[in-house]
Amino acid sequence: MKIQSFLFLMLPFVFCRCATSIPCEKKVIERNLFEEYFSIAENYKSLENYSKAIEYYKKTLPSDSLHDYAFYEIALCNIYLKNWNEAQSSFEQLLQSDSENTTLKTSLAYIEAMRGNLEEAETLYSGLYENNPDDSFMLKNLIAVLVSEKKYEEANEKFKSLEEKFPDEESIPAIKKKLEEFLPEQNADLQESNSVEEENLE
Repeated sequence: MKIQSFLFLMLPFVFCRCATSIPCEKKVIERNLFEEYFSIAENYKSLENYSKAIEYYKKTLPSDSLHDYAFYEIALCNIYLKNWNEAQSSFEQLLQSDSENTTLKTSLAYIEAMRGNLEEAETLYSGLYENNPDDSFMLKNLIAVLVSEKKYEEANEKFKSLEEKFPDEESIPAIKKKLEEFLPEQNADLQESNSVEEENLE
């Protein structure tokens, strides 16, 4: 009888011990913590406090389920902060595991353009537009890069394609105006160059 009483008395104690040490408890706590870090990072990002957002996204990186999301967001925040080297390195790393991802390629093209690597940006945007011919965004950015390279005739040809394929594109008037500013300048330079050559021939 005494033994039975002792056993019954022990039962609440055993169940209490189990309740405070459930299976996978540590993993659950860690998952909740990582989710909290990610949520804090998202809030900082929405407030455009990108440096603080990066700090909390980095705390999320050890999470298997959130690692890729956090890594991408860190790369994106570095773009907003104009940390081009860090951003480029991150997007190149992401592309190694997802080489056909259009969003990643577009981000990398933008970074190259902002760093002044216009030839590389042109190559990337040309490839993106070739693979996404129904995306006016790619064509508009290609035109912008060509203008930056002072390839006004090529930019104008692409602009004609933009007008033809995307007649409802809202940015057409602004792009047209910009090209009209540059094309006379190019023609003037060309005429001056031809005059110099003719003088040299004489």
